[in-house]
Formats: sequence, structure tokens, C-alpha cells
Amino acid sequence: MTPKNAVSQLQRLAVEKGANSTKLIAVEDISVEDWVRQKCEYGCTGYARHFTCPPYSPTPEETRKRLQGYRQALLVEFTRMGEKEDQSAVYQVMYELERAAFLSGFYKAFSYSSGPCRICRSCKAEEVRSPSEYSKRECRDKKRARPSMEACGIDVYQTARKAGYKIDVVKEEGDFFHTFGLLLIK
Repeated sequence: MTPKNAVSQLQRLAVEKGANSTKLIAVEDISVEDWVRQKCEYGCTGYARHFTCPPYSPTPEETRKRLQGYRQALLVEFTRMGEKEDQSAVYQVMYELERAAFLSGFYKAFSYSSGPCRICRSCKAEEVRSPSEYSKRECRDKKRARPSMEACGIDVYQTARKAGYKIDVVKEEGDFFHTFGLLLIK
């Protein structure tokens, strides 16, 4: 199978699993900004309560370095309401896409999800009093847990807009909004 066919299959799989759409983007179009992680640290109730969030997730500097090893990524769009079940489904789809990409020959495949991890009902991170990089060993589902784009400093708004998506700030709780996952493939 050619890489182009493999990417097309990944795009079809994403939609079959519940994504609205996907776009193949250049890694240079992924915007990583220090202020994004700051929003997690000051304002998000998930901060230090999930092993996929700061202070456990890669810093923006680490994310920039890691992105240098890739050329292309698949930006995956979901439209949903902000329910926890929806969030868990996004994590599952992104995990399945990463696995499918790996099995298709993209051995470097790695996915980022959106928002705090919702795989488990509660996260062992909530019990940690002095977080360290080793605290993540307590994660109950290391196989599927992936950091969110925001937690790693990825400016989702800028990245999505560069890809041609119209995305605005959600002003009312319960409004429909766009959620994005990112699959680094090659």
C-alpha cells in the first residue's frame, strides 16, 4: 500500500469512527505557543488532575522538538457538545487512528487528543500531592492515554484556521463546538 493510500484509509477510518472530517497538514502549520499551556495552568479544572495534562504533559519547548521529527499530520475534526462521554470517544478514536497508522507502516505515529483525559472515571493523578515525571507510572491506561493538544502548547485555533477550518470561541456552556485531535504520521 502506498503512503497516499494509507493516509486515505486513515481519513476514512476517522470518519467511520465519528469524526466529521480530516485534513492532511504540514507539521510546519502546527502552531505551538507557550501561552497555551499557561491557559491550562491557570484556568482549567483539569490541571494536575490528569496524567495527560500539565505538569505531566510535554512542555511547548519539548513539543516543538518532537514535531521536528515529522513532516505531516492528520488534523481530525469532531463537532459535539461538551459532554464527558463525547470527550472519551475522541480519546478512543485518536488511539484507534494511531494504532491503525502504526499498523499501516507509519511506525512513528503519535496522536494528541483534546481536553482533559476521560478514559477513566477518575485519574490517579488526583491523588498525587507532589507531582513528578515519575508520577505518570500510576496511570491506569498508559496504552491509550495521550496528551491533549492544548496541554502540550499547541494553539488549536491557529492550527485549525491554517488548515481552513472556521473555528470560533464557544461563548455559552452547552453550545456545539469543534474539537480537534492530531495524528502525527510521518
